[in-house]
Amino acid sequence: MKYTVSHKFEVPLAELLKAREERYNQLDKFPELKNVTLLEEKKEGKKVFQKRKVSLGSSLPAVVATLLEDPSLIEESSFDLETNTHIFKLSPPNNEKIVTISGKSIYREVSPTTSERVYDVEVKSEVFLVSPLIEAAIEEIHKHSLEKDKNSINHFLGL
Repeated sequence: MKYTVSHKFEVPLAELLKAREERYNQLDKFPELKNVTLLEEKKEGKKVFQKRKVSLGSSLPAVVATLLEDPSLIEESSFDLETNTHIFKLSPPNNEKIVTISGKSIYREVSPTTSERVYDVEVKSEVFLVSPLIEAAIEEIHKHSLEKDKNSINHFLGL
C-alpha cells in the first residue's frame, strides 16, 4: 500500500530543519515524542544515520498486536544534509514480515517564508490472509503519527 503525505510550514526551510532535530533535545516540552528512543546515531560526511525505537503501546490494532512480542518498531534512517532527504524503514524488532513501513521524505523551500515536507511511503505486510488489514491499519496509524509530528514541529516553532 503506497501513499503520499504533504505538510506545509509557514517558516523558512532552515527553521523547519532546525525544529526537526532540536525538539528531540527538549522532550520535557514535547511529551508526544517520549515514545521515541534514539539507539544509535552517526554522521558520515553529509549524511546522518539513526536507529530509533518507537514504542507503540496501546495504539496498535488487535490484528497487529497479537503478532508482536514487543509492541514497538525499529526505525533505521539516513538524512542527507545536502538534499534534505530522509530515507527510512520501520519494522517490528526482528520481524519485517509482519509489517514494514519504508519511504522517503523531502524537505524543501516553497518560498523564502514557507517550506514543506513530502512523504512518499509504502506499507507492506507478508502475513497470510490478513496483510491487507494490517497494511490499512498501519497506514492509518502512520498518517496519524506524521500529523502529530507536524503539530510537534509547529509547537516547537511557536506556530
